Order: sequence, then structure tokens, then C-alpha cells
Amino acid sequence: MRRGLLPRLQDFLFVLVLIGLITTGSRMLNIDSDLGRHLAMGGYILSSQRVPTTDILSFTRFGASRPPYEWLAQVLLAASYRAINLDGVVLLAAAIIAAAFSVVQADAVRRSGGPLLSLFIALWAALASSLHWLPRPHVFTFLFLALWLYRLESLRRGVRNSIWLFPALMLMWANTHGGFIFGFLALGCYLAGWFVDAMRGATNRSLGARMLAITGMCLIASVITPDLWHNWDAVLNNRSSYVLSQTIETMPLRLATANVWPFLGMLAAAVALVAVRRFRVPPAHLILLAVLAAASFVMVRNIPLFCIAAVPLLADWAAPFLRLVPIWARLEERFASIEATTRPHIWTTIAMILAITCLAVRFSFTRAPLFQFRQDIFPVQAADWARTHRPQGAMFNDFNWGGYLLYRLWPQQRVFIDSQSDFYGEQLTREAASIANGDPGWEELLDRYDVQWLLLPGNAGLVRVALSDPRWSVAYQDGTAIIFTRK
Repeated sequence: MRRGLLPRLQDFLFVLVLIGLITTGSRMLNIDSDLGRHLAMGGYILSSQRVPTTDILSFTRFGASRPPYEWLAQVLLAASYRAINLDGVVLLAAAIIAAAFSVVQADAVRRSGGPLLSLFIALWAALASSLHWLPRPHVFTFLFLALWLYRLESLRRGVRNSIWLFPALMLMWANTHGGFIFGFLALGCYLAGWFVDAMRGATNRSLGARMLAITGMCLIASVITPDLWHNWDAVLNNRSSYVLSQTIETMPLRLATANVWPFLGMLAAAVALVAVRRFRVPPAHLILLAVLAAASFVMVRNIPLFCIAAVPLLADWAAPFLRLVPIWARLEERFASIEATTRPHIWTTIAMILAITCLAVRFSFTRAPLFQFRQDIFPVQAADWARTHRPQGAMFNDFNWGGYLLYRLWPQQRVFIDSQSDFYGEQLTREAASIANGDPGWEELLDRYDVQWLLLPGNAGLVRVALSDPRWSVAYQDGTAIIFTRK
């Protein structure tokens, strides 16, 4: 009985990632303001019991088509916020990310038979993917992709697997985050791998037929959303190089940046193992890693997806070589025998109960969350002033603060723009940048949109220009933000 209560390495990984994320919760919360938009929209859906398919957040594009492809994640984030404020949001994101890497580690153990090796590679992948750990809907794609690849590999290996699991998973994924397209990307890679095997006579035709059937069912499931097929439009139409360059996560990978080096190490290890094995690996695996590696170089936010796919493959490829080392082989055998007698998920459940209890009890006594938006990064005090004084008319706001201002001021005040740049498009994003910089013609742009007050960072180019313009006066100022109103 004592042995059955021992934690598995999978539980150890979950708890370690969970604790790491909670201890860095303040940093995650203050990297960008996009969370505020999700909380505002999720709260609206919970209160109104409807999912809007047009814009209700801005005055510049109010009423335009805005597919809600993240509505389910927004509801979950808002529900956790209502439970224990921002602490609940951080805890939900931490649990989702920890669960994703727990699934990945379990998949690696199943493929390689090495629980210790799988743990080390999963920790490596967690470190490599931590550059995009944020309390936002995209973390759900981490978990969905891990489950998707687990099932897809079972299908490839001929393990009995209900094909209805795929459309069911896709139905949830397509209503949670736009990363559902990576599910189809993975399916395409496995189909391409099957085709290569079929050309060599190394596979059966029924597998290809099953994957094609799954693809068709998943396409149907992906359009069962509040806005039907328009979630595809929203995800695939964001092709403007200017818009993509406005946020760090959508920029190409920069080799000189230290936080991408763990990813580059994983990629180098994958290339080395493929070379040592003399390319005797399933074509589907090679194609999948090559495609996700290329996607990571195009956009740095895709690095976690490569890491999730790489963990079970690296473990599978490296395990035969490590078994040649007697000490390592005995360690793996020992851990495998212990885990065969333990009960799964006990310590994972205990860790989650303790985390929820501690944060909830603390919040009930203090009524203040442990994790908060920092006043030196976001216009916390300026938003307090705006809520109290309620300046009239349309507001111009900084691009990076749009989400936070929605969290604090909406629905009483709509924003000029928020960080969902794919919705606002290149023209409006350029106009917002031109205004914020105080470029020639900024007055005409503000007049066109009938803007009556400005909420800007103190170092914005427009601040210097507006201070010398007799039509604008300073209504509020602190060390982070400044508010101008028309005289």
C-alpha cells in the first residue's frame, strides 16, 4: 500500500511545473495586456448568456465581424477570475500547462519505455517552451496538441482507437483557441508519412482511409462554432507582415536571443538522433518535426508546439542508445517497476487541491489577489482616475494597453484598439502607431475618429507633441501614464 502511494515521475513533473508557474505568476501576468480582453469578453458571455460574433469592444470597428474562436477559453478564464480573482486565472493557466507536459511525458514513456529519460526531456521541453507561458487561451492548445498527438500516434501504430475521439476533441479545440489548425497540420503530416510508407509498401491502405475519414469529420467539427466557418477566416487571414511585426510573439525567431537556445538545443538533438539512426524513423515523425521547426522559425510563439511534439520522439529515438549503458538501464528498469505498482494522478490531485485551497483562503481573508497587474507596466492609477471622473467621448489608447483598459473600463468605455491586431487590420494598426508616435497628420486622424481624450504612456511620442498643442490639456499624470482631454 505504501508503494502504491508513491508519486510517479509524471506526478513529479506536474507538481514541479505547477509550482514553477505559480511562483512566476506575477511575471506571466505582466508580460502583455491581452488577458484583460479575454476577461472582459468572458465576463460578458457569462453575464449575458450569449456569444457575440461582431465587435463590441472598440468604437473604431464596432459592429464589424469578429469571430469568437476563443470564447470557451474566455469563459473558463472569466469563471476562474470570478472565483478567486487574478489568482484563479494564473492557477488555471498553470494547471493547463502542467497537464499538457504531464500528457507529453506519459506519451514519451509509452513510446520509449524509459520514465526517467522521458522526465528529463519533458523538463527540457518545458524550459524551452517557457518563453510563451502566459495566462491566455493559447495554453489550451498546448494541452489539446499533446492529447491529439497521443491519439494520432496510437492510430498510426494500429492501437485500437475510436475515431470519434478526434472530432470530439476538435469540437472543443475549435471553440477554445485558433491553434486548432495545428491539429489539421499534424493530421496532414501523418497522412504524408503514411503516403511515403505506402509508396514503399510498408503500411496498409486502411490506415490512410481512417485518417482521411478523421480529417473529414474534424473539418465538420471545426465549423460547429457560434460563427460557423468564420473562425477559419480569422485565423488564416492574418498575413500582414506589418501587423505580425507589432508583437514579439509573432516575429521570426532571433538566434541571438538567449531564451530560444533551449529550443535550438532540442532541434539539434533531434537532428543528431535522426542522423545516428541513419534516418530509420517513421516519415510521419520527420515531417511533423520539420514542419513545426519551420513554423517556430517563422513565429517564435510556435516553439512550445515543437517542444510538445518533440518530447516523445526524442525519448523514443534516444532510449535504445541509453539502454547500452548498464547503470542507466538499471535505473530505468527500477523506476519502471516502481511505477507499475503506483496509482496515477493521486499527487497531481493533491497538489491542485492544496493550490486552490491556499489561494482561495488567502483571498477570502485579504480580499486582494496575490497576483496583480503592476502599476509601473500598466496604467493602473490612470484607469482608477478614468473610472472616477468618467471623461466623455471616444478615447485613444496605446496599442499594448488596450486589453488592460477593456478589463478596467469596458463596457462604459470602448477602446480605440487592442492587441488583437489581426482583427483591426494593417490600416488601423498603422494609424494607431502614427497617432501614438505623434507623426504629421495625427490631429486629422484623431478628428476623423472624433477622439476626445488620450491615455498614453509617458514616453509616447504624442505626449511631447500634445503638451505643446493648445487644443489639449493634461487631466491626469503619474509615473506610468498621462491623460489628455480636449480643451
